[in-house]
Amino acid sequence: MAAPATATPWVEKYRPRSLEDVSHQTEIISTLTNAVETNRLPHLLFYGPPGGRFHSTHKCRQLYEPSQLKRRVLELNASDERGISVVRDKIKHFASLAIGSSSGGGSKKNFFAKKGDGEAMDAEEAPSKKYPNPPFKIIILDEADTVTRDAQAALRRVIEAYSKVTRFVLICNYVTRIIEPLASRCAKFRFAPLPEASMKERIMYISKQEQCHFEDEKEAEVIDEILTLSQGDMRRAVTTLQSAHSLSGGKDGDPIKKASIAEMAGLPPPKLIDDLVAILQTKRFDAMRDFVRENIVMEGFAAEYVLSALMAKIIIMDDVTDEAKSKIAIKVAESDKNLIDGSDETLQLLDVCSLALQNMKRQ
Repeated sequence: MAAPATATPWVEKYRPRSLEDVSHQTEIISTLTNAVETNRLPHLLFYGPPGGRFHSTHKCRQLYEPSQLKRRVLELNASDERGISVVRDKIKHFASLAIGSSSGGGSKKNFFAKKGDGEAMDAEEAPSKKYPNPPFKIIILDEADTVTRDAQAALRRVIEAYSKVTRFVLICNYVTRIIEPLASRCAKFRFAPLPEASMKERIMYISKQEQCHFEDEKEAEVIDEILTLSQGDMRRAVTTLQSAHSLSGGKDGDPIKKASIAEMAGLPPPKLIDDLVAILQTKRFDAMRDFVRENIVMEGFAAEYVLSALMAKIIIMDDVTDEAKSKIAIKVAESDKNLIDGSDETLQLLDVCSLALQNMKRQ
C-alpha cells in the first residue's frame, strides 16, 4: 500500500529521477550521459560533500528495464556492511555471475543469451532506446570510505577479476580514505558543493509546489536563513523547509517565520551568543558559569553549535588580538574532539569560556 503524499519526505519526492535532473554538475553529468548512451561505463568513484546530489546519481535508473533491475543491480551501504566477509561472500558472488553477451545494438535475438539465473529472456526485457540494458551488472557501494582497509584490498582484486561482467560504483565523502590501488581502478568524479543560487532556486520551486507561505514579503529572508543553516547540504535544506512547513501547520497554518528556523534546527539564537560574549568581556567567572548553566545547558542548546557560533563571533571581533583568537580556536578544536569522544558538554563549554574570559578585553 502506497504511503499518502503528505507522508513522503520531500528529499525523496523531489530527488532527481534522471541524470538530466541533477543540478549544477554539468560536466560530470555530460560525461556520464555519454557513457550510458554508448555502453562504455567504467568503474566509477563519486566523492564530495554531503548533500551534493552525487548519492542521487546512481539512483537514476537509465540503464536497465525495471524488470531487470533486481538481477542487474546490487546496492550495499558500506557503513552497515563493511567487513571483508561481505566482499568475499556477497559482492564476489554477485560479481561472478555470468550473463549473456550483447550484440551491441537493438536486436532482441542476441542481446542476452540467458538471464543471470539461467532462464530464457522475455521479449519485453529486450533492449530499447529508453533503456540501453548494457551487457554488465552494476554493484553500488555507498559510503565506501567506511569500508575497512582489508576489505578494500580484497575488493580491488574482485574489481579486476570480474570487470568484464560487472561495473562498480563507489560513493563516498572522503576520497582520501579510499586506498590508492582501489581508487586508481575507477574513474573519479568530484561533485562540488551546490552554489547558493542553485540551491535557492530549487528550494523556492519546492516551496511553491508544496504551497508554503511565509511572513509578509519575507520569503527570501526565510529561505536565505535555511540556506545559511544548511551550509551547502541540499538534503538538509529541503528537510529544514519541510520541518518548518509542518510545524507551522501546513498550507492552512501559520506563516513560516525566520526566527523559528534556527530554533527549530536547535541552533542558539544570535542574541544568546552576543550576551555570552558580553559576559566574557566582563572577566567575571561566576557570571559566566551561571550564564552557561542557566541559559545554555538548561535551555538544551547543543555545545557543538554554541562553540561554533561563539568562534565565528570572536573571529570577526576587532578588539580581540590574533594571538587570543588562535588560542581560543585551538581550545574550541580540542573541545570539539572531546565532545565527539563523549565528554560532558557543560565541562567543555566552561573550559572554552574560561580561556576566552582570560584572553578577551574588558568592555
